Parts: sequence; structure tokens; C-alpha cells
Amino acid sequence: MSEEISGNIGHVEFNYPKKYIFGPNAVDNICREVEPFAPKGSKIMVVTDKNLMNIGLVNRILKPLEEENYTLTIYDQASQEPTMKMVETVAEKARAEKPALVIGFGGGSALDMAKFASAAVTNPGPMKDYITYLQDSIKVPPVPKILIPTTAGTGSEASGYAVVIEEKGYKGFVMSPKIVSEVAIVDPTLSQSMPPKLTAHTGLDALSHGLEAVLSFTANMFSDTYAYRAVELAARYLRRAYHHGKDLVARSAMALAATYGGIAITTPAAVNIGHCLGETIGPRYNIPHGAACGLVLPYITKFNIAAWPERVASLAKFFTDEPARDVRKRALQVAEGLKELLLDLNMPISLKELNVPREYLDELAVFIAKEQQYNYGLPDINPAVITLENTKQLLKDIWEGNI
Repeated sequence: MSEEISGNIGHVEFNYPKKYIFGPNAVDNICREVEPFAPKGSKIMVVTDKNLMNIGLVNRILKPLEEENYTLTIYDQASQEPTMKMVETVAEKARAEKPALVIGFGGGSALDMAKFASAAVTNPGPMKDYITYLQDSIKVPPVPKILIPTTAGTGSEASGYAVVIEEKGYKGFVMSPKIVSEVAIVDPTLSQSMPPKLTAHTGLDALSHGLEAVLSFTANMFSDTYAYRAVELAARYLRRAYHHGKDLVARSAMALAATYGGIAITTPAAVNIGHCLGETIGPRYNIPHGAACGLVLPYITKFNIAAWPERVASLAKFFTDEPARDVRKRALQVAEGLKELLLDLNMPISLKELNVPREYLDELAVFIAKEQQYNYGLPDINPAVITLENTKQLLKDIWEGNI
């Protein structure tokens, strides 16, 4: 069996969007996709953000829906890093309006908030009670939702996750097959106006989903199909999308990388210690999600080499034209290639560069090793066993930039 295919051939169960539409200007057919869920004249809730309203991008769906006499309720307060308070607000609005359909239009946060909104209509009580990490807390099927990403990162349009910053300042999430979208519309023209920095942040998130899904003990033959392809596309096209934002081929490739990554972590090769670190450090120090997860990628790759060298080495062909013959050297080429990618995208490669206090590291290590790794199910997912001591060393390396 090829080293690139997981030996896990046990029972696999997963949910995809019931309908997935990809292609330039695919969003122009929004009314056709809406009608099966909301007859003309029905109430639709659109979850988006202020910037997309200001630049008029969201008009690509608002105008045709208005022309078909749909009653639109717009929530445009989705933020890059939604808090629990924001989620409760959008939930209250959804419950008050009782829309027939929810449309999420924007980055991953807008799509996640659309998932919360659709679930809130049919599931009572504070949304914070539904943040149960790996346990499905959504009891009643939500109202239908159509998710339309305008970035290429989270793959939320294809995943069963919705993420929020909890009151204690760390990220929590809902994981449920019931919040997977009924329709995902992935139109690469929507991401052509993304600035380079946002392109880098979101692209690194897509890459991290693919790479972490490969380096996951829950990987399987299904997830590998998507995870490896997500890594390959991001490794090949992220630089190009960053430097040439209007390049539709690069934007299309990154849009697919995001979707493939979202599918991979839902099939069900969960993310590993990378997201556990990124989603813990990022909110505390206002580091964008993709930047935080991208920064730790070289380090967590190296961290897992000893536990699964062949698996890490299988990624080398995406990061070097001359993979080494020795397995460990080939695995190290992956970590080095990730570092080079970060530098090419003008991204930081250490926590020190982001002004994260060194004295915070011990507190963070204790939280990761004693609590957060269990919230993320890492004892069953991450190749390397996570201890307090190796977590301290890992964080020290990330702070110093010692790859």
C-alpha cells in the first residue's frame, strides 16, 4: 500500500453539503438555489460583514433576491473572530425573524455565524450551551442554509464545524453533521479582491486543515483523498494568489484547497495540535486565525516526525523538487518548506515577532497539556503524545523561531 494512503479502513461516516456548486460566477444563480428551500416571497436571513456591504460585493446576491420579492433580513456584524456575545446576538435575531432559509456570505466567520443562526431557530436556549467540542449538541435539524465563501481558507462551506471565541478567551466549537450546509456555492471570482495579507492568512488556514488532516490518527482513505490534494494545491498556488490576486486559476485552486480541507476534517480526520495551539494563542493576542495556525505549521510538523516519520515524509514532494532518499531528511524538508512558504508570504515565523510575552508560555503549556488537548481529542488524534514537558519545549521553539 502506498505510504500516501492511510491504513485506517475501519468504519467511516461523514456528511457533505447536499449540493456543491463550483465555478466562476456561480453565485449569479443564487435564486435558482434558493427556491427549493424558500418559495418566492419567503423570508431569508443573510449573514455577512460590514466590509462586504460597504464594497458592494454582497449585492451580487441581494439584488437578484430582492428582484424575486424575497423578504431579506440582513445581519452584517460578522467579525473576523466572532465572540460568544456576537453569536448570541445573531441567534436572537434569527429566532425573532424565523427565516425559511439562512444564507452565509463572507469569510469563515460569517459562514460559521450563519450556521449558529440556522441552528438557533430550531434549538432553544443560550448558544454557549451548544459549545461541546467533539460531542454533537444540536438536537433538532436547523433551518436550511446556503453558504457562499468570499475567502479561501476555513472550508466552512463544506464542514460540520462552527467556531467561536468563548467567554474565557479561547476558541470553542460546535461539531455536528446537522450544521453542514444544504448548498455550498464556491465562486472564485468573489475572492479576487482579497488583499495579499488576507490571502495569506486564509490560504494558510486551508493548508493547515489539509496538512493536519494528513498528520492525524483519525485519517482514513476518504480523508486522504481530500487532505493531500488540499496540501498540494495550497503549496503550489498560495504564493501565486498572494502575488497575483486577479489570477483566476490561482484563486480557483485556493478555493478548492479550502473546500478540500474542510471536507478532510469532516471525514473525520480531525485537526491536530496545530489548531489546538493556533486557536488558543490567536484570540489571546489578537492574532488572526490563519496567521496563528500557519505560524505553528513548521513546528508541529517537526514535532510529529518522530512519531510518524513516513507520514510526514509523504508530503515532501509538495515542498521540494528534490525529496531526500532518507525518510527523516525527507520529513524535515516538509518543515523547512513550510518555513520558506511563511517567509515568502511575509508572515512571522516566531511568537516573539508578534509580541507574545515569553512569561505566558508556561501558563499556555499547562492549559494545552492538562485541558485543551482533551477538548480537541488529541490523545486519539495527534501522532506525538502530548506531555507538559514537550509542550513547553514546543512553545519555546515557536517563540524563538527555532525550526
